[in-house]
Amino acid sequence: MKLNEEHLLERLQDRPIVIWGARMTGIGFSRLAKRNNLEVVSYVDSDTAFKGMSIGSTPIYKTSYLKKLKKKYNNLIIVVAVALKEDEILSSLHNNGFGKDDYINYTSAVDIYYTIDVVGTCNLKCPSCAWSMDEINYTKGIMSFDYFKLVTEKMKRETELITHVSLYSWGEPFLHPKLDLFINHLHELNIATAVSSNLSIKSSDQIKKIIKASPDYLKISLSGFYPEAYNSTHTGGDINLVKSNLYRIKDYIDKYKSKTFVDVNYHLYRNNNGKNLDKMKELCHELGFALSSTHALVMPLERVLDHCDGKPDDQTKELSKLLLVDIDEGREITKEFRNQPCRFLTNQININWDGSISLCCVGFDQSIYGISNNYLDISLENIWNKKENHPLCDKCLSYGLPAYNLGFNHEGWNAIAAKKTSTDN
Repeated sequence: MKLNEEHLLERLQDRPIVIWGARMTGIGFSRLAKRNNLEVVSYVDSDTAFKGMSIGSTPIYKTSYLKKLKKKYNNLIIVVAVALKEDEILSSLHNNGFGKDDYINYTSAVDIYYTIDVVGTCNLKCPSCAWSMDEINYTKGIMSFDYFKLVTEKMKRETELITHVSLYSWGEPFLHPKLDLFINHLHELNIATAVSSNLSIKSSDQIKKIIKASPDYLKISLSGFYPEAYNSTHTGGDINLVKSNLYRIKDYIDKYKSKTFVDVNYHLYRNNNGKNLDKMKELCHELGFALSSTHALVMPLERVLDHCDGKPDDQTKELSKLLLVDIDEGREITKEFRNQPCRFLTNQININWDGSISLCCVGFDQSIYGISNNYLDISLENIWNKKENHPLCDKCLSYGLPAYNLGFNHEGWNAIAAKKTSTDN
């Protein structure tokens, strides 16, 4: 059953709330809760990266702590605020004795999550990313602030409840000289903001402007502590510059009292999962930043489809030698989740820097995955129609790629990775 904002707030009024999900969707909901004087007592999240951490003054607990929280707070309710894995979480809640009155699936009220890729280029050429594919003829550029305001006007007009927007997809948003204005504009609309960066950025003034604007969530993507490992998978970047910028961010957060939650997203490969990972964990602990490790994947979708069709390109073959879990292994261990709906299709709208719309966030080539040239000229209904009838969806689903890209069966991924020889000793 679809909940509107009024009914959602009615169900939550006068009840202590636990937010399941300490990343952007959960942070977006917390902004809505604060605006409506709702009582949020904590977050819970299965990611061990958040152990002992808090967002603002709100603590983050592991999900096994839920039963203690239920005993502590009378009439507790859980808001499942994740964008992509809610089916798995709802099943877990049900299996652990939480009834339908004990939780709300946030996507029953917020069924559209917007991603706006405000920069259509990147300063790096990582082998696992689309920007390393020179054969794709992609027009590069940045979104103008005036166009961005028109986009947000249309979003607000067509969508009842928007609590957060991600200002990145394939591009490097820190390259946008006016990124701070985009963040401020969304905050004026009471919308939480997520940004991401490889942080191999030489402008300390740009970093300062962004942190002063206080994006709610900042993801830093990297793949090593030492240059030898990092350079092989974040091609063109400078890990020493990245590390110095991490210190800068910490200083700016303290100086300007920024509320930005920093999550260092560490991509795991065979050559960086030992001493490199340990040293980066030490650095993040020192700075008070979360470190979330994730098994590296081959991107974008078109390269994975080529592999599944039996015609992988040379770059995919070379990259696979570094992966802890290759494409075929990842597809195999996520088989049992293939019957779940593709959340890339059903709840995301992906707007590119030039206003064009992509089918989903894992496909790159607009000549293949584009569904509109201008977001301002197409209705929300037509966007969904084009997404639901796109010919590539059936092929992607037949290979089980949504479950693979979402990384379901975390224990299975770790089990396979543990059997692989590490070169980072």
